[in-house]
Amino acid sequence: MRDLLAPLLADKFVSTGSDGKVTGRVETLAELKTMKWNTAGYADLKVTVFGDTAIATGDFKSKGTDAAGKPFDVDIRWTDTWMKMPSGQWQCIASQGTPVKA
Repeated sequence: MRDLLAPLLADKFVSTGSDGKVTGRVETLAELKTMKWNTAGYADLKVTVFGDTAIATGDFKSKGTDAAGKPFDVDIRWTDTWMKMPSGQWQCIASQGTPVKA
């Protein structure tokens, strides 16, 4: 997943995780490298474009293990902000996740 995501994140990307932790591009990619997913899926994806900016929202559910081998089972509503770069490539500049309470 890390290799697929890397070119989509802007150099100044900022993520606020569902635990409140704020990370940049390098930290986000490093964390993803340590995680192992058994399942991962997206639902309810919506995108609204405002010129060279887009807001994407959706639900992400996954199960797996973290860097310490601890199992996780998450259901997160997320909001991503995308920007069309001068090169013409769309990149994510900010992401925020909120846990879904059952």
